[in-house]
Amino acid sequence: MRGCEKKIYCVKNASSAYFEEAFFVLRGSAAFPQGRPAAETLAEEAERIIREAAGCVRETPAKVPAPIRRLPSPLAFALGAASSSALIGTIALIAALA
Repeated sequence: MRGCEKKIYCVKNASSAYFEEAFFVLRGSAAFPQGRPAAETLAEEAERIIREAAGCVRETPAKVPAPIRRLPSPLAFALGAASSSALIGTIALIAALA
C-alpha cells in the first residue's frame, strides 16, 4: 500500500487463557487527550476487547473423526475378485441370452 501509515499496538502476555498475543490497529480518527494515547488507556481498552472476545471462544473440543477401518489386503483382494467375477459373469449371461 502506498502512502498508508498504520499505528499498531501489540499486547503480549495478555491476561487471557485464550490469547498469547494480540495486535490492534489504531484508527486514524482516534482522538486521545493531549494528542498521544497514554499506554494505560491503550492497555485498558485492549484488555477489555480481549475479555469480550474470550467469551466468543467455544469451550467444546473439536470433533475428532473416527479412524477408518480397513480390511486386510488378502481379504480385500478376494472380495474385489469375487465381485468383479460375478459382474462379468452376469454381463456374459445377459449377452448370451440376447
